[in-house]
Amino acid sequence: ELRVETTDLDELDVARIEPGIKAELTFDALTNVTLPGTVERIALKSSPASGGTTYETIISLDEPDERLRWGMTAFADIETE
Repeated sequence: ELRVETTDLDELDVARIEPGIKAELTFDALTNVTLPGTVERIALKSSPASGGTTYETIISLDEPDERLRWGMTAFADIETE
């Protein structure tokens, strides 16, 4: 099962999302394609990053595309209130 693992969710946004929140995913390899996803898990502990505090987030694909492969670059737009 393919999933997207983000490592750049910052501390300002992490407090505004939770598992179950919807996301839109785009991929460098699939131009003009946007796939729906759902936040599955957010790390409880931050990861060190240059420029700030970030949290790893796992997003599952609601409708996977058969052209996707592990390791492809993905961008996630997560709905926040």
